[in-house]
Amino acid sequence: MKQAILYVALISAFFLSFCKKHKEEVAPEEMPAITYNNYSALKVGNYWIYDVYEVDSLGNATPVNVYDSCYVQKDTLINNRTYFKVYRPNYAQGNGFLYVRDSLHYIVDASGMIVFSSLDFSTTFNTFYLLMQPNDTFYVAVSKMEHKDKLISMPAGSFNASDFKTAYTFADFPQGGYMKNRSTVTYYARGIGVVYETLTFFTAYPFQKERRLVRYHIG
Repeated sequence: MKQAILYVALISAFFLSFCKKHKEEVAPEEMPAITYNNYSALKVGNYWIYDVYEVDSLGNATPVNVYDSCYVQKDTLINNRTYFKVYRPNYAQGNGFLYVRDSLHYIVDASGMIVFSSLDFSTTFNTFYLLMQPNDTFYVAVSKMEHKDKLISMPAGSFNASDFKTAYTFADFPQGGYMKNRSTVTYYARGIGVVYETLTFFTAYPFQKERRLVRYHIG
């Protein structure tokens, strides 16, 4: 009787071992993590030096003998997410600091607004309005990606870069002036960051400033 019980126990142990081994053999493999190309170069200590130009309504660019230094100052937590504090001079608003982070193939600011994507060239990311009066729209602005891997030449070299564009459509006001269609663009190159950008403009001023990359350090 004891031998029969021992025999049954051995048979049961064999099948349990077989089932466990079989289950381990057919277990699905873990999917590899998806990685995306880095267009932001967000690392403390990275910096970029730009030559500033003034461009007229015909597209003629004149250097203004100003060099803008931009850099990643530090990282910080905002709503439990890691952002990088980046200094980029802003001539219209006076505050040159912004907080941005990478999210998949997007670059996102602290308000949650997408400011770049290396893959999404079909989505309209932002649409906003400026009202002069409750029923009078001064302009409508639409932001989306435009060119992908476009070859552009800067003082620092030639880069395949993709640009984020915001197009402004102004209302037709009788006072005239320079209120017309305008835009801002920012070109990012893979592994480098911003290599060229046009800056915020004043509607009553016919010129617009732009930055062209002269040199940089990416750690």
